[in-house]
Amino acid sequence: MSVYYKLILILVLVPVFVLAGTFGSKNLLHVQTASTLDPGRLDLRTNLRFYTKVAEYLGQNKPEDFSSYNLWVVQSNMLLTYGIMENFDITVMSRIYQDLNNPKKEYNSPEDIYIDLKVGSFGLSNNRFHVGFLGKVRIPTQGANYNYAFEPYTAGGFEYGLMGLFSFYNDPYLHDRSFSIHANLGWYNHNDAGKTLWEYPNRKIVAEGNATELQYGLGFAYPTELFNLNLELWGNSFISSPKPAEYIYSTDNYIYFTPSIKFKPRTWMSFDLGLDIRLSSVSKDFPLETLNLPMYPSWRMYMGLNFTLMPISGKGKAAGGKTVQSKVDFFESLLRERQRSRSIEEELRRLKREREQAEKELEELRQMLEEQGKK
Repeated sequence: MSVYYKLILILVLVPVFVLAGTFGSKNLLHVQTASTLDPGRLDLRTNLRFYTKVAEYLGQNKPEDFSSYNLWVVQSNMLLTYGIMENFDITVMSRIYQDLNNPKKEYNSPEDIYIDLKVGSFGLSNNRFHVGFLGKVRIPTQGANYNYAFEPYTAGGFEYGLMGLFSFYNDPYLHDRSFSIHANLGWYNHNDAGKTLWEYPNRKIVAEGNATELQYGLGFAYPTELFNLNLELWGNSFISSPKPAEYIYSTDNYIYFTPSIKFKPRTWMSFDLGLDIRLSSVSKDFPLETLNLPMYPSWRMYMGLNFTLMPISGKGKAAGGKTVQSKVDFFESLLRERQRSRSIEEELRRLKREREQAEKELEELRQMLEEQGKK
């Protein structure tokens, strides 16, 4: 990727991040929650993730014109989520930039459009549990290149999937302020049959059949006043692997572990910082076997900015807004007053006991004086 293009991309995206006015759909970095946005709430989420490694030649027959170079794999996304009605929201995401590391084309920009429809926030057990479903599609864009290295498989088909969502909240009333657990399990179809994988002057290699996979995730979130501490385990397992495998970069299943932290300086804005760590092994290296490059990155740094753009329904501010925050502050003040009242009551009871003890001692002293007077 051109250094100048990277600089231009940063200069273009940073004003968008900063001026966008919080947080996108209700999910961790990779694992979705079973909760939806309130009707009328519009959220913006942006992220940038990258991986870098020094590419070196393996073996003894190193070409004279080869020199080690610094490989970069950069991806940037922007998405909007809108609460359409109770228990239903929609997310539209654009992949703004994707490194290809292909001699013919360095990057896709912009790339595909993703649309997620979530039905959720169905409460069970006094709202301590939430369940939901997520339907998603990936719409390819004209002129983009696919079957690229270091990323999950795609061949440019109209992809779609369905995922079940489950969430547990320790506090059934204030979900955003309590420890929570989230689980996802879904099916995904790459719809890639007949899509071009490689193209030679006199020959095309196309995908054989439709590759399908299971997608899964497990996430833990522990919120504090300023920070959310998150842990995620997520990955995929192919039901029918993409073929022919020798012409495809990403054919293995993968599992990643992602610790992350969310900084919440304002109720309408937050920052994400996470690290994807690959736990699974890879069965083969990068197709250019003479280079020390893996099929999937062993790590990826993840950064994100999140904003709440507007609540436009009659329900008032969205979750995290002034209305909810004022309610939380009100209940906390009640708790403080209650604790203060309890302290006062305990002090009054202590004084009452001391007074009764003093009266008892005075009565005993009076009786002793009367007995001495009779003598």
